[in-house]
Amino acid sequence: MRDPVPSLCDTERDDGRYPGRVPSRIAIEASDSIRMRAASALLADYRVDQVGLIGRGAPAAWGNRAIAIEDPVGWDVAIGVSATGVPDVTVGAGGHVSWAGPSGLARALGLRLGGEPRLAGTVAGDPVESGERFGFPSPIGWLGGELADGIHHCPMRGSLAAVMAESGDGRALVVLDDRSFLDGCLLAAGALMAIEGHHGPVWTDAERYLALIEDVGLVLADRAAA
Repeated sequence: MRDPVPSLCDTERDDGRYPGRVPSRIAIEASDSIRMRAASALLADYRVDQVGLIGRGAPAAWGNRAIAIEDPVGWDVAIGVSATGVPDVTVGAGGHVSWAGPSGLARALGLRLGGEPRLAGTVAGDPVESGERFGFPSPIGWLGGELADGIHHCPMRGSLAAVMAESGDGRALVVLDDRSFLDGCLLAAGALMAIEGHHGPVWTDAERYLALIEDVGLVLADRAAA
């Protein structure tokens, strides 16, 4: 049975606080903690009217703006699932808005930094001594990483994660947070780009993506050159 709630894009829902805002409903295949983090971040954003969770009920504390649905048909944006006519957001390639994850963030940071920066991100695993070394902010510290698709992947233990772009003189742009929170916010920012009409990898509008990740709760640190 299809979700019976009519799309808010077809209704008058402008209370005057945000002139020009386009009412939006986002469907999320909520199968893991990362997508639930994305849903939570989107519910807190003024651009989002409703979040539909596919495959599970919404926590009571989220109120009636989060509902359980069966599919994304008729919704404005989808995360983790696709449907004809509904723009989808993906962590990798292939989505209407693509690379809304650590790899996309690394490339966006590199574009802001300019030049030919080294790009790096942490991944879950045992630290390695091989590859290039990167000095991530405390409490992560120095990690080795292997290059793949233009980004150094640096294994580390624990729940933290970081993404960094570093110039030759030591200046770096870094985002560091809890892994699930970071990944969820990156997905949420991709969904907001979809609402605004973006199509393609997030780094093709790097400045907008970086502004949106901060809107949904991430902090972008700028480490001065050595």
